[in-house]
Amino acid sequence: MWREYLSTVRWALAATDGGVGHVRQVGLVGQNGLGAAIGGASNLSDKNLNMVDTMDRELSLYSAHFQLTGRCNLACVFCGQNKGMLASEACELPVELWLKLADEIREMAAPRTPELMLWGGEPLLYPQFDWLAAELHKQGFKLGIVTNATLLHEHLEAVAENIDSINVSVDGTRSGHDAMRGEGVFDKLSANLELLNLHRKGKLTFLTTVSDLNVKGISQLPFELAKLGCDEIVLQPLMYLTEKEIDSYRTFSRENWQQDYPELAAWHREEDDAYLAELESELAVVRQTAYPIPVRFTPHRYPQMDEVAPCSAPWHRVHIRHDGEVGFCTDYFGFSAGNVKNNSLKEIFYGERAGLYRKAVNENALSTCDHCPWRRQG
Repeated sequence: MWREYLSTVRWALAATDGGVGHVRQVGLVGQNGLGAAIGGASNLSDKNLNMVDTMDRELSLYSAHFQLTGRCNLACVFCGQNKGMLASEACELPVELWLKLADEIREMAAPRTPELMLWGGEPLLYPQFDWLAAELHKQGFKLGIVTNATLLHEHLEAVAENIDSINVSVDGTRSGHDAMRGEGVFDKLSANLELLNLHRKGKLTFLTTVSDLNVKGISQLPFELAKLGCDEIVLQPLMYLTEKEIDSYRTFSRENWQQDYPELAAWHREEDDAYLAELESELAVVRQTAYPIPVRFTPHRYPQMDEVAPCSAPWHRVHIRHDGEVGFCTDYFGFSAGNVKNNSLKEIFYGERAGLYRKAVNENALSTCDHCPWRRQG
């Protein structure tokens, strides 16, 4: 589920001038205070909030990913979480704290309408999902969700009435989908989508992971998936890193952030020649095919692609984990700028550790950034 959202819902990424929270980031290259507990945030001052650094990028927080839970009811064969990527088994944040964070984001985003993506794990496992979604919708937030849809029948009204962007993982017809996500999953999915399509108000997007199991014939799959009533299909290649890339990231993280990320090994893969060859063959057909609904492919730099600008997400979006840790990358989340149980979101977003992360992204210092579709899209 982590990998899937990244290359899917394209919230507006361009920063705008004016308004509360629209500032420029100070260049923070030192490591003062980083010997303290990981996740500490620097104190704020008016001086810090009105300076321009060498990156010359405007800071404006108006989007957030709320990872309500790390739990999932499936065990998909390709999923990093299923391979220990999440690591933390800490308790989930109470609903009151999520609402407090939403209030902070609204204040920092003004006059823009904030955008929140609810996911996990499987977000529908969060005990108070229905009430939280309804409350956030009532308060005017633009809401999205990433879900495997197997529990939709238990939360139909909450999703249909309150979610603007509904993103569902669908990797094939019955045999193909079940091979990747578990026996009987497709039948649950299709039955719930039939119910959802009778009531939904939001856009329905299918996220299709293109793995070794379904890459052959993927160019024809959209014709079948369109029959399930979606508005768009996004084909997403596998994301993975070589051992060299994993070592590079972990070394940089330890030396610059005093934080290791051993769980990154969940993304390891070396041999991919056959997969990439089949993928390119199928994509050649996709490019020439007229489908009944929009179909797009979200590439990343694997094995290579033209140079693109550094990611802009850390300047306008946060990823808040279920245990309160705050980062910026949706997929590779071993970095923490702070924890919302200890500091305000504003302190974390404008803090020193956040500045160090933005500096690394701006200098293309992170090997993980070469495996992110956002850089190409945004």
